Amino acid sequence: MTTPQTSPDWEIVSVPRAWHDAHPPTARPRLKFFWDVFTISLLVVTILCALVTGFTVLGGMLFPGPGATILALGLGVVFAAVVWFIVSRTLLYRGTPVLLALAAILWGVTGGVVLGGFTSSEHLSELAVGWGTPQIAWSLAGAWPEETAKALGVVLLLFAGRTWWNRPWHGLVAGVLVGVGFEAFENALYAISLAPTHAVSDVQGVLEMWLIRLVAGPLLHALCTGLVGYAIGVALLRADLTGVQRVGWVLGGWGAGFAVHALWNLMPDWEKDSTAAGLIRMALVWAGGTAVLVTIWVHSHREARAAAAAGMYPVVTVYRKRPVAGVPMTGLPGMPGMPGYPQHPGYPGYPGYPGYPPAAPLPGYPVIPAQQFPQSPQQWPQQYPQHPPRWPDPGQH
Repeated sequence: MTTPQTSPDWEIVSVPRAWHDAHPPTARPRLKFFWDVFTISLLVVTILCALVTGFTVLGGMLFPGPGATILALGLGVVFAAVVWFIVSRTLLYRGTPVLLALAAILWGVTGGVVLGGFTSSEHLSELAVGWGTPQIAWSLAGAWPEETAKALGVVLLLFAGRTWWNRPWHGLVAGVLVGVGFEAFENALYAISLAPTHAVSDVQGVLEMWLIRLVAGPLLHALCTGLVGYAIGVALLRADLTGVQRVGWVLGGWGAGFAVHALWNLMPDWEKDSTAAGLIRMALVWAGGTAVLVTIWVHSHREARAAAAAGMYPVVTVYRKRPVAGVPMTGLPGMPGMPGYPQHPGYPGYPGYPGYPPAAPLPGYPVIPAQQFPQSPQQWPQQYPQHPPRWPDPGQH
């Protein structure tokens, strides 16, 4: 549990979700999105870009027609829902509200597609041709703006949803969900656009295009943005990094996602006469990127499992105005490295719940009997990532 003193006017308290839920609903702070410049930007950009994607859908209703368009979009909804359901069953997702997950998917559908695909893609493609390197035209036109637009969404989501998403692996979860939303809509657009070229029917054209997209590079965008998102999560949510290290994580993560995407879109000359060479290249790129993402997911799962075993995951962060301006919050048990938290296992407190209940009541939480607290093993995770002390001052927005 932490209380970073980022502002004399704000109390920022992070507590285990189980400890929060042990209080009656009327006697605990309400968990909600924090309305600041990040959340407002997320909402405004999502709405504006949704209008653009909406007009795109309306165009599909006219040609090839409502039947093929509705089918393509319906398959996209099913695709996103299935992947979300699978992700929601994982430990890394635990504690994520449905509305926050939906916001991530919607960013992929709206902000990711519009900012990434409808802005600079054509210009970058022309730039590559002008350089005399048409082989990288799709790599620049696709990977560069799309991964940047999706990464922007991850940043906004982590700030907007920091009540629930406050661990490094939440950047991974956000990235995967953003990528899923982007891929669902992109697949639907390809199906709508190419359906009229099918020799038999538009409906069959939609089905075949969706099948091709699912088989050739499944979840490619979730893979790329997952890599980028994890790096952003580490940069924002690890407490033991310098500023240079945080920048390095962001640039390295974006570079990894860009590399996978760019290599996938590459069109080398030696593949012009060999379909097999292209298939081998794409298979190697996809397998390599997937191996890295799975390694990250397994590592994060181990961290989350250790934290959950100690009763310290999931964690919620509450921002509240101080009842008395300028009153410092000190001496409260917190996460590793924060004031008031002992740096060893077995901190005196309720058996099985290290450091809980606290000796003094926290802002917004009354003192409740110890027997009402949930049980958990006396195992403290080593090097557990804390809530960052460098969130922007809410009073400045």
